[in-house]
Amino acid sequence: MNFIETLRSVELVLATGEVPLVVGESGIGKTALAKKIAKENEWSLVVIDGNLLKEGEIGGLPTIESYIAIDSNGNQVEKKMTVYAVHNKLKEIDEEIASGKKVLLFIDEINRCEHTVQQELMNLILNREINGYRLHHNVKILAAMNPSSKYGSDFDYQVVDMDAAQENRFVWLNMESDHVQWIKWAVSAGIDPKVIEFISTFPEYLNRTNEDDVRATPRSYERVSKSYQVYKEQKDVFPRTVFLNVIKGNVGKVIAEEFMSFVESDCKPLMSYEDVFAGDVLSDAVIEQVKSESHTRLYLAAMNILKTLELNIKNNEEESAESITRFVAFLKAYPIDLMVGIMKDIKNSYTEVYKKALENEAFVESYFEAYGAIRG
Repeated sequence: MNFIETLRSVELVLATGEVPLVVGESGIGKTALAKKIAKENEWSLVVIDGNLLKEGEIGGLPTIESYIAIDSNGNQVEKKMTVYAVHNKLKEIDEEIASGKKVLLFIDEINRCEHTVQQELMNLILNREINGYRLHHNVKILAAMNPSSKYGSDFDYQVVDMDAAQENRFVWLNMESDHVQWIKWAVSAGIDPKVIEFISTFPEYLNRTNEDDVRATPRSYERVSKSYQVYKEQKDVFPRTVFLNVIKGNVGKVIAEEFMSFVESDCKPLMSYEDVFAGDVLSDAVIEQVKSESHTRLYLAAMNILKTLELNIKNNEEESAESITRFVAFLKAYPIDLMVGIMKDIKNSYTEVYKKALENEAFVESYFEAYGAIRG
């Protein structure tokens, strides 16, 4: 399943009160998925990384406390009991619950930890209890792990496999990389447009195993984006060779060389929100630029513009009708198939724009005209 399919599947499983287990390669976007679900539902996100835990840590260190009991003769006697300290992550959950929020507890790397740690996490995940600590009913649990060769994976992760009884307690969801969904996520996440354009042009590089070199993953390009943004602003501080070495350390030598050639070959920026909405009418210069651009650059330009338009409509509804009309005029200069695809993306990803678009006669007419032209 791609990112969106996995996301919706997780939401369905959580709604039933069961525990979804997302299985995916390192860096594919499991944590980003957890963040998106928490944000969409206005839940607080608490993350526990099983790979970083030591034996006994999540269950808390034991301490001895005294208490008074009544013996068989009716006399008060002092007894000792073992009380476990609460881990800081569990304390964080309690604090969020106390403030009136619901919590998504994301437990990652459950098969990359020691066996004893895994057993402790399983107790928390499956029984919602560990050493006397019980999870509040407003806590939902999402688990994730890397693929194991036990299930036919070709990746050589050092993992601790679960037994059959434990496996049967989860709803297994296999997540795979998908460059189209990654691009949509990257636009909303503020990934540098040039990095997004690079993946649009070379989708096979999004998740690439390089023999005897660093492996490229979706997470790698988040770091590449950050580095590229710093490099663009401080070229006098960081020379090309330094930047290239950093890119190699993220995605490997071959892809790094390709990326450098790509960003240096064409420095023309994508059409922006300001380009489309400047002046009283859509300029002829913008229409001419649309005709000269590739499908990839046109798609990315539209996604970036829609992101800004969505925010502007939320903040200023009075201008929304005029803004939709202008954006429709811009889209009508696009190739028909691309125009229809972007209109469908508006429905799926840009809620505020779509609400206003349905009230806009130009948008509705343009959609049906374009769709009719495609159907012939």
